Amino acid sequence: MTYARRQKRRVSIDVKFRGAGAATLITGRITDLSETGLFLATQKFVPLGKEIHLEFDLPTGKVEAVGEVRWIARGQVAEQGLGIRFLRLSAASARAIDLAIDQSQVLKAPSKV
Repeated sequence: MTYARRQKRRVSIDVKFRGAGAATLITGRITDLSETGLFLATQKFVPLGKEIHLEFDLPTGKVEAVGEVRWIARGQVAEQGLGIRFLRLSAASARAIDLAIDQSQVLKAPSKV
């Protein structure tokens, strides 16, 4: 994990996911989202380097993209999933992700009293 990767804004979320990759229908929940990718908690695995068609709805808009499996987590059931990097993302999808991250960070910001 590089320092530059962790400089990207990331948020914990819980969003239903549907997509396909390597001739496999994939479902699960997105539990981590950044400007450059996501973590998909799922029981289905796709080989490293394979492309996945991504579709999911955020409160800020629908996201459709193509991503690449960059890492696989094979721990306990709750920790299993795929680390996916975005390869192709429309401007509207990128905007929906940016807004969702902004809104999530505002909600988590400490209140000033």
